[in-house]
Order: sequence, then C-alpha cells, then structure tokens
Amino acid sequence: MKKNLLWMLAAILLCGTIALISCSDNNDNTTPNPTPTEDLADYTLFIYGHAGGNMDDIIENVYAGVKPLLAGQKKVRVLFFYKYGHHTEQDPFRGRFADEDEVLRFELTAETDLRKLRTAACFEEKSQFQLYSQENLTAQLNWAARTAPAKNYIIMLYGHGAGFNAKHDFYKEPIAGSRAVLYDEGFNGRGMNMYEFKNAIEASEIKHPQMIYFHNCLMGNLESLTTLRNLTDYYVGSQHVLASVGHIIIEFVKGLVQTTDIEAATKQMFANLDDWKAQYRMGEEICNGDLFFMKALDIENINEQMDRLCNRIREIYPTQGEAIDRAACKVYQPFQGATLFDAADYADCLASETGDAQLLAISKDLRQTFNNTFIAHEHVNNRPDFLDAYSLSVTLVDKTTFAQELKDDTDNKFFFGDSYMATAFHANTGWGHWLAENNQMPTGNPFGLIDDDDDESGDDSDQKYVPGTEYLIDWRAGAVVSQEAVDAYGLDMCFTTGDISDEVWESMQGKTYKENPYIGRDDLQHIKVLHWDYDNQIHLGEMICNHLIAGTVCNIMRKLFEAKYPIQRMLLPDVYDADDETQMRDNNSSCFCYRPISGTSKLSKHARGLAVDINTLYNPYYKDREDGTRYVQPATAVEYCDRTKSFPYKIDHDDLCYKLFIEEGFEWGGDWTSCKDFQHFELKGE
Repeated sequence: MKKNLLWMLAAILLCGTIALISCSDNNDNTTPNPTPTEDLADYTLFIYGHAGGNMDDIIENVYAGVKPLLAGQKKVRVLFFYKYGHHTEQDPFRGRFADEDEVLRFELTAETDLRKLRTAACFEEKSQFQLYSQENLTAQLNWAARTAPAKNYIIMLYGHGAGFNAKHDFYKEPIAGSRAVLYDEGFNGRGMNMYEFKNAIEASEIKHPQMIYFHNCLMGNLESLTTLRNLTDYYVGSQHVLASVGHIIIEFVKGLVQTTDIEAATKQMFANLDDWKAQYRMGEEICNGDLFFMKALDIENINEQMDRLCNRIREIYPTQGEAIDRAACKVYQPFQGATLFDAADYADCLASETGDAQLLAISKDLRQTFNNTFIAHEHVNNRPDFLDAYSLSVTLVDKTTFAQELKDDTDNKFFFGDSYMATAFHANTGWGHWLAENNQMPTGNPFGLIDDDDDESGDDSDQKYVPGTEYLIDWRAGAVVSQEAVDAYGLDMCFTTGDISDEVWESMQGKTYKENPYIGRDDLQHIKVLHWDYDNQIHLGEMICNHLIAGTVCNIMRKLFEAKYPIQRMLLPDVYDADDETQMRDNNSSCFCYRPISGTSKLSKHARGLAVDINTLYNPYYKDREDGTRYVQPATAVEYCDRTKSFPYKIDHDDLCYKLFIEEGFEWGGDWTSCKDFQHFELKGE
C-alpha cells in the first residue's frame, strides 16, 4: 500500500501476564518446555511488519481492536513483531505505544496494557533491525513457534509490498533486497523478495503455515504466488494497493475466535467487510481495491490456463500482431508503477480484439477457473477505471524491456529476462517466452503513479509510492495532495498550460461554451495549477483561459502558491452547470464562461476568457440602484460588501493577488466606480 502504501515488537504475554524482554536480550535459542498437544492453541497468528511513521497508528488500531476479542479463550494466540517508522518533513510520526524506529515484540492478550508496550515490549530501541533479512525473519518465526505453540500457524506480512519485480526478485546470490514482499523505510525502502521470504519460512520451525496472509500491496500476482504455493494451504491477499485502517485484521481474528475452521473464519471475515469498503482510501482520495481468499495449490489450475493462453498468443502473433498489440493497450492495470496487469482481463481483451475462437474459449475457461479458485473475493470500485470482476495479476512488458540489462544493489548485472525465466510461474507456463516476443509495451488502465526513475538500468520501481501522486497524474481538480506527492510528481509539472482535451471540451458544450462567432476552441487554453487553502492543504485547480493570458495566469498562480496565498476552490464552472450564482456561492475561482455581464446583454470578458474571478463569495459583485437598493452577486455575500471588515480571502490594494494581476496589465473590478466587482481581474483594452 505508495504513499508512503501500504504500510512489532517485543514483549511476551503468557498466561495473562507480560513476560518482559530486555532491549539488549534478543536470544531466541532457548529450548521451550514441551507442551501437551491437547493444550495447544488452534491457531497462532504471527504478524510481522512495518508500515512507516505516518501509518503506525493503523497497527495500533489493530492492537486495540483485537485485544478484547482474546478475552476468555485459548484457541487463538496473536503475536506481533512490528518495527515502527519515523517522522518525515511532510508526515508526522503517529505512533502512541512506541518511539520512532523502535521494534516491539509481544503476545497480545486481553490483559495487555497497551500503554506499557513502549517499555515492556521493547525488542530494539532506535532500531537498525533489518526487517528484510531472511535470517531475522527465521529467528522471529522460531520465537513465535516457541512462545505460542499451536496446531496451526498463520503468517501475516503487514506493511508495503510491490508485487513481482524483475530487478529485485532475482534468484541468484547475492539476492538484491527489494520491497517485493515487504520493505523497510529505515533502509531506504530495502526489503525482502519472494525467494528470501520462501527461504526464511523453510528454515524456520514453522515450515508450513496453514495460511500466508499478505496484508500488503500488489501481492495478488501469479509470479509470487506460484513461487510460494508449496509453503502453505491458503492465501489471502490483493492485487491492488491494499488500503485499510485495520478492519480486516480485526474481523479475521474475530472469525478465528468464533470458529475452529480457517475457511469458515475467513469467509466470515469476507462477509463483514463493509467498514473496510467504506474507508478504502489512498491518501485523500477513493480508489479501487480487491481482497481474495484461495487455496495455494489451486494456483496450478490457473497456470494451466495461462499456459494455454501463452501458447495461443505466440501461435497467432505473426498474423494477428496488430490486434494483440491493441489488447495490450486496453488491459486493466491495478497500479501504474508496476508491470503487473489483470490476467483474466488480458485474456478477455485478447479474445475481443482478435476474435480468435481458441482465445475466446481460453478466456472463458480462465475466467471460470478464477471463479472456481477463489473461495471468497471482494472488491471496491470507486474510480472510473475498474473491472466488474478482478482476477490475479501477471507481468506484461514488451520485448525491449524484457531484454533490458539491470543492476542489483551491489551493481551485479543481469537481464530482466534472466530474472523472469527463473520464476516458477515461467516454468509452469512459458510466459517469459511470450514477453520475449511481445512488441507492444502496454499502456493499461492506470491506478497509481508513474514512477519516473532515470537510473541507467531503466528500471522504474525503486521509487517509493507516494499517496496522492496518482491524482496529479490524472489531474483531479479539487483533490487534496501532500507536499510529498507534489515533490514526487515535480512542481514544474503542476503549473502547465495546454490544449483543451476532447473530454473537457465535450463537458463544456452547452454550459461554459456555446456556439458563437467570436471565440472557438483554438482560442482557449486549459491551465492546471496548485493552490493553498486556509486549511493549509494543497488543492488541484484548473481554468480555461484565452491563450493570450493563459501563460500569465499560470505564472501568477504559481507565485501565489509559492507565497501560500489562500484560494479555496478552482474548478471549471461546468461543474456547476455554468450557473454563476451557484459557483460564486461556493467561493469558486474561474475564468472562461461564455455569458453576458450580469444584468446586461453585453458580453463579459469572461466570454472571451480574458477575465479571472478569485474567491468569489468573499469578494462579491455589487451595484447600487437608483432606487437605493443594492444588487449583490452572489446573493449570500451581502456582509462581504463592507470592505472595512476583516475576513478570510478578502482582496484589497494591499493584497498579493491584486498586486500580481495589476503588474501584468489587468484592471481590478474593485476600482470601478459605477459598480464594484472585488473578485474580478480583466485584461485591459479590447
């Protein structure tokens, strides 16, 4: 789960008491006392992870939510090994029960005093603990097995993942660290890849956990799941960025406590995901997501169909290349920073574009196989780019990328194709052979950010996902983004002028734009800018302006942004159906709208895109009539006509916005004598 995903711990609580572990005593090699089989818990859930300082409050929600579920029962034991993060310039540290960079290790019981975890459960202070080390994970798995012996074990990876990555999931020694399975912000995002994770479990006393629960992002990929399929009986995971404030873990533990069957418990969790769905967010915006539950060995049935798909694509590519390339540009992509695409949707797109009878049959069989494989599957569709049904993801790149030379963290060179063809998924399906022939790099259906990494390897997945960056890419006017997201995207890219897209132009028809002899599409430009509000948040804004002033207005807005000048809202008036009164009441700032001057038949300079209105509610238009009455627009702004009062957003002669527009040759409606238009700046002259 980017930014900053997706995304503990040392005290052992046994028999209702806390057994303290010194911060300097990390010996995991003590021999446990034999435990009679009848006294074993049914399940020990071991949660191992790290999400980062601005997300540590989420795991603490889990502590608090799970704690009361454990009262009066011995069937389920829950252990945490969690490494806390640290604050950054953009994000505060949110942990309450531990200090920054501290590692906690403890068993949670109904009697655990969460307020004492900072001292009672300390494993390492100001930790340099390498969360990604397979040896370290093995040691902590052994601790879990000895501390809370059980009939069945569940390993939950909690934090940030990035799915299969050819650069990082490389099989040769020394294995480059990656965030492919779980990463650690304390080491610049270095983490554990799927081979290290596999080796750590096989070397531990928990050699075959009943379930591996990926509470981290992008782990619903065929490459990783195929590699790990013999380690466990069940998977829970997501092919999307996994957003949660702890609901699903709490529901999962509740199901375990209430049942003695892991399938029944997990199905019960899936039946109670309304809170998870309602709060499924990335940064400040709503996004798509999914959660699946499946038997690990059923991945083989999927791979049989993927093998058929691979063989048929390669067989008809020489004659159906154009159609197959089109399919690559239509397939759904759960996260734009990875090379992973929805497998069943790819088969559907291939069948649709080619019309090939065999591909039609394969796509139908593959979709049915996924339906049969998932014991439970839920999804959240809150964006326009979604599927009716998600499957699992698979790598899709063109042959140039496949042949690309990469470097690991120690500068050892290898090729994308070498890494990919070493995967168990390729061995099962031959998928790497298709990637080596594919001419078309997919454009996909984007979800998240486009990583822009210009290192010599050409690989772009080292960059940490920053929540909110995808809204800058899509430019969702009105969205709130962090300074971190702006920095990741690039400030220069946040202040642009350009042609009006077909989508925006269509939305303007009959609203801000009406057929006329004076101004057309080519006379106008679409500007995109950032602006601050009094809430000290950064908003995305946009305007349509005449090309004569578009660059100037964009530059003014950048200066206002750099000065943290507050503008509450900057949406196209089409959002308000071009109703001026409505948008002004909403304090919207805008430019082009083909309309007359209020109360007249004369065209306004807004009709030519040569006038800009700023913070319109607090800077109203008014005109005193001969009968002594006053016409005010918006009608809700009467109190703001008195310019002797102090209030937010007020424009006057000392105001920075006033000064910048005047310097650029605009006149201010607040200086007019026949009426006052305090929001209004228009270009002088005809």
